Amino acid sequence: MKHRRAARIALGALRPSGAALGALAAALAFGQAVTAPGPSRSFIACPIYRDTVNGRKSGCWLATDASDGVRYDVSLGRTKPQIGHEILVEGRVSSDRAACGGLAMTPIHVSVLETTCPSFTLPAEGFPGRRYEVPLNLVLPPADAVREPPPPPYPPRTWAIEFAYGSDFLQYQYSEVILDDIARYVLAAHPRAVTIDGYAATRGWVVSERRLSEPATLAASRAALVAEALQRLGVAPSLLKVSWHGNAQAEPIDDGLPEPSKRRVDIKMSY
Repeated sequence: MKHRRAARIALGALRPSGAALGALAAALAFGQAVTAPGPSRSFIACPIYRDTVNGRKSGCWLATDASDGVRYDVSLGRTKPQIGHEILVEGRVSSDRAACGGLAMTPIHVSVLETTCPSFTLPAEGFPGRRYEVPLNLVLPPADAVREPPPPPYPPRTWAIEFAYGSDFLQYQYSEVILDDIARYVLAAHPRAVTIDGYAATRGWVVSERRLSEPATLAASRAALVAEALQRLGVAPSLLKVSWHGNAQAEPIDDGLPEPSKRRVDIKMSY
């Protein structure tokens, strides 16, 4: 699949609201109670938007798994679907369907695909959606705010940033917080090196009777974009050691979903 060359990372865009907390941050942003994870589910579908009237950003995204006809609420992902484009849904199922009229999935990853499909919208039909609440405890301060550096000690650390399938886009309200955390830590700790390893899911897997895989070049562009972002945040280019790999292995990142964890960049600080 042709992937988008995204990630236009102007420094002014580095203003997020929830990062390494992943799906938890998304759930908190919508005032959703976090429940125990259910069974995992992956499928490709055409998204439907439900136009609820519970304030701004309260609308719901729904998708039906054609294999069993079950409709899922896919609103709680880091990225939202796009009307008229198929989506890859990867997540865990909960029992909640009161807000939007579909079984809620959380944690969940939504990847917008290049393939097009019919556009559908639904009225509220009595479903309230989720009233949006700004998660003030997860928002970065303004760019001109004076911030104290992280306190010592500064042991070696490793971070990970996940990506949507087929994309090198640094996701708004997720990647920026992690990048900010890395840059501030590195500038305070003065490490010998910062190693950046990009990964892509080149081995491939089958979802909804389609075989999906990513090109190895995507691992390279993911790593390069993370390196560029860190340089824009003040990390010296001489510290950065960039490499990339295919056939990525699943790692226990954030929400524990295996396939999304293969589409990542690892950032490791060493002395």
